[in-house]
Amino acid sequence: MTTILSLFVPLFVLMDFIGTMPVFISLTRAMPVRVRRRTAIEASAVAGLIVFGFAVIGHSLLDYFSLSIEAVRVGGGLLLLYIAFGMILSSPYDPGKNPEGGSAGIVVSPLAIPLLAGPGSMTFAMIAWLDLPGWEKLYLVAALILAVIAGAALLLASSVINRLLGYEFTRGLEKITAVIVSFIALEMIMSGIKTYFFAGS
Repeated sequence: MTTILSLFVPLFVLMDFIGTMPVFISLTRAMPVRVRRRTAIEASAVAGLIVFGFAVIGHSLLDYFSLSIEAVRVGGGLLLLYIAFGMILSSPYDPGKNPEGGSAGIVVSPLAIPLLAGPGSMTFAMIAWLDLPGWEKLYLVAALILAVIAGAALLLASSVINRLLGYEFTRGLEKITAVIVSFIALEMIMSGIKTYFFAGS
């Protein structure tokens, strides 16, 4: 259970369901409740499948491009740090940019990609998959399923949360999420550098 939780927390944070809430609210505000619920579930599920797929083929990608796991850690960490700064400095999402039509046009993009299944979550999943031996990889699968379920529940409740606490509250949660992402990014960078230069010493 401890291992699953240690994987679930960063996956849930990096998939950024909290940061996606303001965008989801804006994109789906004109939809019927039934369509909004289906959109939340489908976008979360698609994002989970993408992250899992990237985790599984990550080793093959590293071999094909002759990349070391340390390079992936440092590169992914730098990318995460950039994403964190972007989340902190970003301006509020424009509610006027609401696509017409049903949910099909927004489930895959922009909700599943790149908002939920972004570079950060895919990089973390790939590294975790490589680090976990044998059957312990099932811990990552379980953690990812839990993250998808929790994220979908959060998106389903986003309208209620927004109505009760206000749009600025969800924006504040996004900023807090960005700070947590920056911590994870720095840990990945320092771990990669330490392993690359000092693992053999």
